[in-house]
Amino acid sequence: MAKKTDTESEVGQTLQRLRLERDLTLADLAGRAQISTAMISRIENGHVSPSLGTLQSLADALDVSLMALFAHSDLAADVHHVRAGDGLRARRITPGHAHDYLLLGRHGGPGGTFQSARVSISREDSGVLPTYQHEGHVFIFMIEGRATYRCGAEDFAMSAGDTLSFDAKLQHGFQEILTDRIEFITVSTRPQ
Repeated sequence: MAKKTDTESEVGQTLQRLRLERDLTLADLAGRAQISTAMISRIENGHVSPSLGTLQSLADALDVSLMALFAHSDLAADVHHVRAGDGLRARRITPGHAHDYLLLGRHGGPGGTFQSARVSISREDSGVLPTYQHEGHVFIFMIEGRATYRCGAEDFAMSAGDTLSFDAKLQHGFQEILTDRIEFITVSTRPQ
């Protein structure tokens, strides 16, 4: 087991690395985390053992998980294991449209964000299907059903087993649900 001072030093080094990767000064991070610059400096230099509350505030300000601050330790982990049927369930409702999704994983860091979800849309609830456009990339794997998906000016017939991947700067989204219900996995990335 590592000595307390080794852990403090590792947390401090990781904190400093994450701050510098984001081009943040001590004052920038202090303002975001609502912690004094002196305290952050002492943490980065391994001179203080911060509370979990302080570490959580710093992690939130850096947009990383609390465990990311322990990246040099054997306890470090940024892993999501979702058992079949589990995940964060939600129903997205917009004017004239609704769909259900199950968040399977989400990660973020200085390189950007990654999110995966299992989505189902019933033709009855599809209404006005939304379109999207953002930085990054999208991958779709159809599990069941048939639909038409548009990327830019091109339409793609999608059915079970089909995949589609594209630059998300293209306006994209389902155009028509052709069966009673569709289900698909979507994976998207966005730069930081």
